[in-house]
Amino acid sequence: MPPGPWPNGAQAAVCLTFDNMGEAADLNRKLWPSSQAIGSHFTVTKVIPLFLDMVRKYDIPITYFAESWNLGVYPDTITRIADQGHEVAWHAWQHEAWGSECKEEADERRNFERSFGKEEGIAGFLGAGGRDEGSKVKRYRGFRPPGGSIHGERTLKMCREFGLGWISPAAEEGALVPLSDGQDSIVVLPFRWSTVDAYYYMEQFSKLRESKGVYPAEPQTSDVLIQSFREQLDETIEKNGFLSFLFHPFLHDPEDRRQAMDGFLQHLAKLRDEGKIWLGRGSEVEQWIREHPTVVDSDPQWDNSTWM
Repeated sequence: MPPGPWPNGAQAAVCLTFDNMGEAADLNRKLWPSSQAIGSHFTVTKVIPLFLDMVRKYDIPITYFAESWNLGVYPDTITRIADQGHEVAWHAWQHEAWGSECKEEADERRNFERSFGKEEGIAGFLGAGGRDEGSKVKRYRGFRPPGGSIHGERTLKMCREFGLGWISPAAEEGALVPLSDGQDSIVVLPFRWSTVDAYYYMEQFSKLRESKGVYPAEPQTSDVLIQSFREQLDETIEKNGFLSFLFHPFLHDPEDRRQAMDGFLQHLAKLRDEGKIWLGRGSEVEQWIREHPTVVDSDPQWDNSTWM
């Protein structure tokens, strides 16, 4: 097999990504009990440390999409993730469904401003006298919109305005999308619904499973998830493409799911060690694509499906 187009001749580029932190999504959806304290969510106290141990074992870098609300609630966890060599990327302020809650331009801009701002956002977190002295937390470079959908070029241009270089919405292929008549561009490193753990595990995704026509409405097992992930990985290697896998800590409290994930990480590490795939953080993949623009097309093949 001839060398591939990715670093060190790898046949495919792969991002291992984690989404959501703590109570943010439940608070946004008004599902968090008012009587329950905030600041000790089981994902932060139990699951994320186990995730970090797993990726450390296999020396796999991750990109963690965390809501900016967490900067003030779980600063130590944010810092720990970055200090262990991983990328912290943006996942809205408090997991607002981007397609509906940020439908109006003013709402979208307010979410950006709050998340990037000096009072509650990343600028304040990184500000003078802040927690970043000696830490590796950086200003956001990547964004994954909760729910997967965006508002076309408006969202892409706003990303660039706030200093983002790449975005990870729902789509099929990695792409370098031109903006402003070719005067600017943004890298799209998408997730597919079929590479999301929730697509297999959650009851709420029944309609999406049915609409895709691959699985029945009923939630699927970890064996089904792993088989699908491995098949999609093989296909991506065959076509020298990009693929992102997405795991949610709140879905991996059960031991059997963590064991399945551990086995999949071992498989990723094996393919990396064989030189077949490159495991990169989102910003590293963005940089490679900008330096080698022919490695991807300009059309990410947007997916406007929704699980809601």
